[in-house]
Amino acid sequence: MKYALIAPPTESLRLLAVYGLTYHMALAQYVLNDERYQKVYKMMHDLDHFIILDNGAAENGVPLDIKDIVKAANLVGADEVVMPDVLDDIDGTLSRTHAALPYIPARYRAMVPQGKNWGQWTECLREMINMGCATICIAKRYEALSGGRAEALSIIMKNYWAWNHHIHLLGCYRRPLYEIRSALKMYPQVRGIDTAAPVSFAQHDDTIGDDTIWHSLDWDASMEYDRACDNVKLILKECHNARNITEPGY
Repeated sequence: MKYALIAPPTESLRLLAVYGLTYHMALAQYVLNDERYQKVYKMMHDLDHFIILDNGAAENGVPLDIKDIVKAANLVGADEVVMPDVLDDIDGTLSRTHAALPYIPARYRAMVPQGKNWGQWTECLREMINMGCATICIAKRYEALSGGRAEALSIIMKNYWAWNHHIHLLGCYRRPLYEIRSALKMYPQVRGIDTAAPVSFAQHDDTIGDDTIWHSLDWDASMEYDRACDNVKLILKECHNARNITEPGY
């Protein structure tokens, strides 16, 4: 599994360079509004790294306008674009995704199925597969449903959708290390995951663990750099090891 670090531009470049990360998730709203952030991912593009452009929905509640998403994608030379989605809303997600199809060719589309339960989620994904896409993204919110994102992966595998689609896990819900292990146990070929956890935990001088309190990212806060390095190492170790797991005890 590949790892995409989410971090402000003041922190990200050092960590990206130190660990040689070549798989990236760029946040569209910051690409458009922060010149430093935009330059980081332009540089990554020039180095022939793989860049996914997020649509801003996780941070804003709803995605940016598709024309703004396309503009951001062009600014950083994105290899994939996360199509518009609306949290838990199958109809809103399918409507927005369908409206965006003319703007993004199928080979660049990363689609995010949504729904209030696994039945709606599966129905949404089936419609998306019919629309055409390169990658299936599983939102972090679905760790909260029965079975977590491992259940989503099981659904994908049962329908043979993994045969000709990449899989990306969008963010971490509460327990990054466990979520990675759980996904890899179900489907070791998951292509990648993104999370800001190494930085957000380092902003509280904390180490990522299965029984630690969750820390959300503060875009403007400083961090303990050595702690961030330790946290990146923990994420990378899990990404490179598919093994049997037990549920964390909390």
